[in-house]
Amino acid sequence: MDLVIGSRFIGDSEFKSSMMRRVGISIFSHVISMIVRQKITDPTSGFRAANRKAIQLFAFDYPQDYPEPEVVVLLHQCDLKMEEVPVGMSERYSGESSITKIRSIYYMVKVLLAIFVDCFKKPPLLEKER
Repeated sequence: MDLVIGSRFIGDSEFKSSMMRRVGISIFSHVISMIVRQKITDPTSGFRAANRKAIQLFAFDYPQDYPEPEVVVLLHQCDLKMEEVPVGMSERYSGESSITKIRSIYYMVKVLLAIFVDCFKKPPLLEKER
């Protein structure tokens, strides 16, 4: 496996986020799963573990704007393998998210556009292919 993603939505997790965030993650999950032809339940999770091959790819080409969802598409384009494993996440103890309802919609549109643009980019060549 080249990348392992910690998913908050598989296993025994009882994690609940805001309604807008759940809608956004669900949309990203469906779109990205269709693109990579693999079920991805938590494309916005930043809890990841990568092997040497994936790290070499990231050193050469790592998405700047929305790395978590875009990396899933990048790995697929480079024929690298990924899987999700369950992780636990606690609820926020204090403070509020900076992502409001309006920002959520804006973020969803921008991320989806970035993902669709990524689909038309030529994937980078890995070391063995150069």
